[in-house]
Amino acid sequence: MMTYDWQDTLLGEGDLARRAAAMVPRMLAHPAVTLDQVSQLRGHIDDCIGRLGTLLVEMENAGADQVFVGAARTIRDAWQSLAHKAAERSRLFEIGFVDVRPTLTDTKDQGVATH
Repeated sequence: MMTYDWQDTLLGEGDLARRAAAMVPRMLAHPAVTLDQVSQLRGHIDDCIGRLGTLLVEMENAGADQVFVGAARTIRDAWQSLAHKAAERSRLFEIGFVDVRPTLTDTKDQGVATH
């Protein structure tokens, strides 16, 4: 029976996650970043979380060494942390849009007692 080389897979995944951890916060903090860019980024991050989830299931089913399983969980957790940061940035867009969006009703009666 051939044993899968989890180490090579994890080294590649870890490298990708490390590069994302360096790049993503800078991108999210950039003043010119758009909601569309953040949404696309969230999709990529979700794909990575899904890939690590699948990898974890495969590793556990194959009886992979717990050191490797732990490493895969750490990488997945790093992606989840980036997903949380991206979600927070999306919420800032939503708050910003709520603040600047004109209301559909006449505003002069809102919040003012009429008698």
